[in-house]
Amino acid sequence: MELLLIILIGFGLAFDVFSIAVTQGCVLGSVRGKSMTLMCLIVCGWQVVALALGYMIASLIDVESASVDIQSVWIIFGSAILIALGGIKIFLTCKKEAVPEVCTEMNFRKICGIAASTSIYTLFAGIACGIMLLSKLYTGIMICAVTVGLVILGVYVGYRNGEIDKKVYWGGGVLLIVAGVVAILNRIAWCIN
Repeated sequence: MELLLIILIGFGLAFDVFSIAVTQGCVLGSVRGKSMTLMCLIVCGWQVVALALGYMIASLIDVESASVDIQSVWIIFGSAILIALGGIKIFLTCKKEAVPEVCTEMNFRKICGIAASTSIYTLFAGIACGIMLLSKLYTGIMICAVTVGLVILGVYVGYRNGEIDKKVYWGGGVLLIVAGVVAILNRIAWCIN
C-alpha cells in the first residue's frame, strides 16, 4: 500500500511540473537537450528541497513513537493534507488563465520562480508523507523520476501541440485526493483487523 501511495503522490505533485513544461514547450523555437537537462535539474532540485523540508517538519511530531490510536489520528491528518492539496490544485487550475507568450528559448528565471512556487505543494505533501510514515528514500526517488519524466514529456507536448486543455492538469489534484482517500481507507481497514 505504501508504494501505491508514493506513486499517487509522486504523479499528483508532478502534474504542476508538467504544466510548466508544456507552457515552456509552446514557446520554443527548437528543443535543446542542454536546456531541457537544466530545466529538469532546476525543477527536481526545488522538489527535493521542499520534500526534505516537509519531512523535517513532520519529524518534529515523532509519530513513530506514538500509540497506535494517536498514529491513526496523525495518518488521517496527513491524508486530509493530501486531500486539501488536491482540492486547492483543482480550484487554482480552474481559475488559471492562459497568458500568451512569445519566446524562442527557455526562460530559466521564470522556471525557477514557478518551480519554487509549485514546490509549496511538495513541502506540504512532504509533511503529510512524514506524518504518514512513508519512506523518505522511495518518495524522493519517485518524485524525482516522475518530475524528470513529466518535464521531458511536457516540453515535447507543448512544442508539438501547443497549449493543451487545462482539464488535463486536474489530474494532479485528483491523484492527491485519491492518495488521501486510499490512506484513510487503508488505516480504517488496518484498525478493523
